[in-house]
Amino acid sequence: MEALSRRTQLTDTTAEFTGADMCQKNVIHAEQVQAVRQNLLTDATASRLATLFGVLSDPTRLQVVYALLRASTGELCVCDLAAGLGRDDTTISHQLRVLRNQQVVTMRKAGRVVYYRLVDEHVRLLLELGLTHASELPVLPIQREAQVSA
Repeated sequence: MEALSRRTQLTDTTAEFTGADMCQKNVIHAEQVQAVRQNLLTDATASRLATLFGVLSDPTRLQVVYALLRASTGELCVCDLAAGLGRDDTTISHQLRVLRNQQVVTMRKAGRVVYYRLVDEHVRLLLELGLTHASELPVLPIQREAQVSA
């Protein structure tokens, strides 16, 4: 029963749990199980990746990252980010600190002005791929159907 409960939590929380999300017959394919076991993420890697995605799950932080991605100079100061996003400096500074602590952005000081930029091309690619994927998603939630045939 506990395994069923965990499976239910992993499905879309807005959809009601149905048997369509599970195999109708419990058949173990040994070669597939072996392949899964050989390709597991380590707990440390899974945790780091989950943390990265968690940091990027905040809409304000995504707006900040997107603004940095599209900045013509590749960097923006806190004041320009705050004004452009219609937020106060304190909110943007906090979000930038969170992003910096997770090595998503880096900063440089020029006198009393602090400029931020994305830390590397990996972050750019991650955001670009996420944007591409999100643009392919339907606007309205759809019923999930079994797409894998036996």
